[in-house]
Amino acid sequence: MNVRIWRGAASLALALSALSVTTACRKPTEANDITASFSVNRQRAPLGSVVEVTYTWTTGPAFKKLDQDHRALVHFLDSHKMALFTDDHVPTPPPSTWEANKTYTYQRTVFIPLYPYVGQVQVAMGLYPPSGKGQRVGLKGEDVGLRAYKVATMELLPQVDNIFMVFKDGWHHPESSAQNPGLERTWTKKDALVAFKNPKKDVVIYLEADTNYKAFDVPPVLTLVVGNKSGVVIPIENSEVFVKKVRVKAADLGTDEFVDLRLAMNQSFVPKAKGVNSHDDRELGVMVYHLYVGEADQLGTVPQVVDAGPVTAPVAVASKDAPAKTTAPAKGGPAAKPSAGGGKSASK
Repeated sequence: MNVRIWRGAASLALALSALSVTTACRKPTEANDITASFSVNRQRAPLGSVVEVTYTWTTGPAFKKLDQDHRALVHFLDSHKMALFTDDHVPTPPPSTWEANKTYTYQRTVFIPLYPYVGQVQVAMGLYPPSGKGQRVGLKGEDVGLRAYKVATMELLPQVDNIFMVFKDGWHHPESSAQNPGLERTWTKKDALVAFKNPKKDVVIYLEADTNYKAFDVPPVLTLVVGNKSGVVIPIENSEVFVKKVRVKAADLGTDEFVDLRLAMNQSFVPKAKGVNSHDDRELGVMVYHLYVGEADQLGTVPQVVDAGPVTAPVAVASKDAPAKTTAPAKGGPAAKPSAGGGKSASK
């Protein structure tokens, strides 16, 4: 027994010695003259909610030009430095166009997924090759490991701090992305209804969605109607993911305990009838990735938000493909996804 212990200790000492030599011989990381920074419109946000992030990249006089459009690494880490979710993306403008002594700033909307974790998170940023293979770019700042640099902290609050929502008629079952099984999204029928608890205050509605533009007989139009009083009309021009932010005044929410929010399409389609998917005979309207309602005074500054105004639901356009009678709505509704954009449905 003593021999085994000694041999184990000797092996460990040898390994540590080799590691020490390797570390000593390793050249220090050569940092490019780039500093990444991160700011958010609210430092404390509930799980399942949304934040507006401002990303800034500052190049100094010793900046060395990048020959590729590197992607931005953005990881939100828990107390054990494990990634909870990410917002990896291509910076604006692309890094291959960056020059020395410049500052590049842009904003992105980040939806916070639902995780069994509350508390402080650390935000780390970096730059990596577009192929995902090869070395990350060395930056200026505190390296938390593998050339990811600490840029900020924020706090995640419990989901119960959000406005309570109930998904009612017109929703299909949530489905996962083939590219990312952790990503869930939900198709609506032509009309879908959700109710949210009335805060008696101004609210901002976030909708992230898309649809199969080419499957419609006429250009698709989505109308968001709040409490049958106000909303916005959203012409859909292609199959790309879009994000709409709508501010609704407290007076338009009424005095009832719950407020109805209707997502009304001017037409629906059936993938099987369109030859898009030979097995999918559902009536489909719009694919919802995120639907969130928050109190305006708790959201901080929200860019590109529009004010709701008087609207009427779109006149339905008869489609020869749509079923005459829809099936009973599925329970539940859209689930939070790890990152904006996500994958596409098999029906698209």
